[in-house]
Formats: sequence, C-alpha cells, structure tokens
Amino acid sequence: MKKIVTWYVEEQTNRGVWSIETIKPDISGLSRPITIFRGKRATNLISYDWHGNSQTFCPPIWWDLAIGSGACGFGCRACFLMLTHRIRRDPWRHLLYNNYSDFDTAVQKWLLASSRKRAHTLGIGIDRSDSLLYEGVTEHVRRLAAFFANETSNPQQCKMILLTKSINTHYLADIEPTERRNIVVTFSLNPEEIADLWEGKWPDGERITPPIEKRLDAAKLAQDLGFEIRCRLDPILKPDGWEDQYRSFIDIVANKRLRFSRWTLGTFRMKNQQLDHWRKEWGLPEMEWDIGAPMVYDGTHFHLPVETRLRIYEYVTKAIQDRFSNAKVSLCKETHVLRKSLKLCNADCNCLI
Repeated sequence: MKKIVTWYVEEQTNRGVWSIETIKPDISGLSRPITIFRGKRATNLISYDWHGNSQTFCPPIWWDLAIGSGACGFGCRACFLMLTHRIRRDPWRHLLYNNYSDFDTAVQKWLLASSRKRAHTLGIGIDRSDSLLYEGVTEHVRRLAAFFANETSNPQQCKMILLTKSINTHYLADIEPTERRNIVVTFSLNPEEIADLWEGKWPDGERITPPIEKRLDAAKLAQDLGFEIRCRLDPILKPDGWEDQYRSFIDIVANKRLRFSRWTLGTFRMKNQQLDHWRKEWGLPEMEWDIGAPMVYDGTHFHLPVETRLRIYEYVTKAIQDRFSNAKVSLCKETHVLRKSLKLCNADCNCLI
C-alpha cells in the first residue's frame, strides 16, 4: 500500500494533536481492522454550505454534523474528499473527532435556534464521514436520537439524516421505538459489479466496503425497526452491460421487500479534474472504469455529457418505477435544464424531508 507521506499528517501525530486508533472488525462491520486518527474539532461542529448555484439544484436548507474529516475510510477511488483536503488528510485513515459533549451541545443549540424551520435537516457526517461506520465507537446517532424525538428539544421536529455504506444498522436497535420517527437512514448503493469498479479495495484486491447483499439486509433491518429508509444510487457508472446490472439490482431490492421512500440518483462527477491525481498520490488503486468521453463542466461539476446523463437517468428511473410504481425519484446536484428535460423538477432528494 504505497502512499505519500505529508508533512501535515506527520506533524499532527508527532505533536500529539491527533492520535492513532485501530477499530476491530466486530465494531466496524468490516472484514479487517481499520486505522483512524482521533482528534478534537474546535470550531464549526455543524457545517453549512450551499452546494448549488443558478444552474444547479441543491437547496440550501440542510446542515451537516462534522463528526469526521477527510475520506471516510472506505477507500473509494472517486471520493471528492480527496480533493477537499489533498495533503492534509490521509484517505486510508479517517480523522474522527472525539469531543462528543461539544457536538451534543452544538446539536441542541441548532435544534432550538430561532431561525430553525421544519424543512431544515441535519446530516450526521453525510458530507464528511459515514454516518454509521463508526457508530460503534462514537454512539452519535444513539446519543442524539432523544434530542430529535423530544418536542421540547426539537420544537420544529427537524429530521436527522444518515448516509452509509456500512452494515451497522444493528446499532439502531438500541434506540427506543418512540425516538425513531425523526431519523432517516439512507444507503449509498450500486449493483455489486458497479461497486467493484470504484469502491475501495485492500492491497490484495478484496473490496473494503461490505457486499451489496449485506448492505441491503442492513437496510431491511432498519426498515423492520421502523425507520424511514432511502436509497442513493450515486455515482451511476455505465460499463458494458450496465443496464442489466441496474435492473437486476432493482429486482433484488423489490424481492427483499425493501421500500425505499426516496431514490436519489447521481452520475459520476468531479469538482475539478485533479481527482485521479490525488488518488495516485495516496496510493489508492485505479478506478476500473473507462469514462469513455471527455468530462464537461456543467453547473457546479465536471459531468458526463448531457446526452449520456439523460439516457442514464431515463433508463434507471423507468427501471425503478417499473418495480415501484409510486417511487419518488430525484437527482443529486443536477442542472435545472436537465431536470426539466426529464420532468424531475422535485425536491424529493435525500438530504431533505
């Protein structure tokens, strides 16, 4: 596992600002131990940004609890967080913050803010970590659930949004049934063959992320526990035979009697075209998919050509609606022009209520 050694990461550990911790498989749900950094986050415990612009739809009404920093530890080869931090975060070793009481206080203040509205949501590391991969260590979701359930501490009844590639929904069984109603559990998924092309791999080639079948079983557990569940198909890739792979995946979802309340779709995209450079610098394996066409800057990202995205979204949306007639399908960070072309001008995307 070759990776660059940076002055910044070394400096943080040598100075004792960050410590190193190993998480065992029975805690993480992975097949092998993983190593992370631990530290304290002093400011901006709840992060806020507008991810859209005049051309791209992304409502500025969701916030994110910054439970970690840098790529989450699954080693995905197309992770935008490699660009966000470059040399300041090691994508093989996530930085997970440990000042839990400060996060609790920040959440309580956020829920009670005079500007708070029912439409506002708070993600648990959905843009900075994985909401459940480290739940066995941090207990964030289980600890904060009571604040979201209580009308006194959450007068607007705002929702907590989770996003995970893990199988750790068994931790959610510890939450009292009366405290589950304002928690949404979203699963970042793809057909197994597609996940193999870009999700992280150990040096010997085994994928780091759990098999898709196990992740769907984890979604079924969350559903059976009474949580609202959602699916995020992102990034959708198009290798040879991609149509059959996505249709087969949707059939599996239906056969498992999963009822995702929303399906959010996104195609492969990049904030800038340095992503593959930083993948190489950190020693992550190469993505096993040839994009096959120059990326075009459209809205806020470099995207696949518009015609390609239109075909992908049309096909996957129809495949979903063929099995789930009332499915709510939306697009992630897509342009207004494309959304209008597809007649998907809704706000049923994952981060919203």
